[in-house]
Amino acid sequence: MIDNQKFIDGLPKLAAEKNKENTTFFKKLKKRAPKHLDQIMVDLHEETFSKTDCLDCANCCKTTGPLFTNKDIERISKLLRLKPTSFIDQFLRLDEENDYILQSVPCAFLGEDNH
Repeated sequence: MIDNQKFIDGLPKLAAEKNKENTTFFKKLKKRAPKHLDQIMVDLHEETFSKTDCLDCANCCKTTGPLFTNKDIERISKLLRLKPTSFIDQFLRLDEENDYILQSVPCAFLGEDNH
């Protein structure tokens, strides 16, 4: 089995090595997205996460954050028993593209046990 931390630590180098290949791929993708792109992404997501236990590292939650839609804000605010504006004030900010993102990372909701 691959040592998860060793693998995670090696990701920046791997990404740099694949930068040219990825740039070429995304240029082609922008010109003409494949048919059924959403399903392709769902399949890739499921394949990747069948091999990945997020609770082992929680690196995504520690280093990046999601975009929050209005629906997300309403749903999470309700769960936390906050008004949406209070949730936004406490946890979110607008980025350069006017999307709501976390004020800081790691995610405020991430526990010590990666839950």
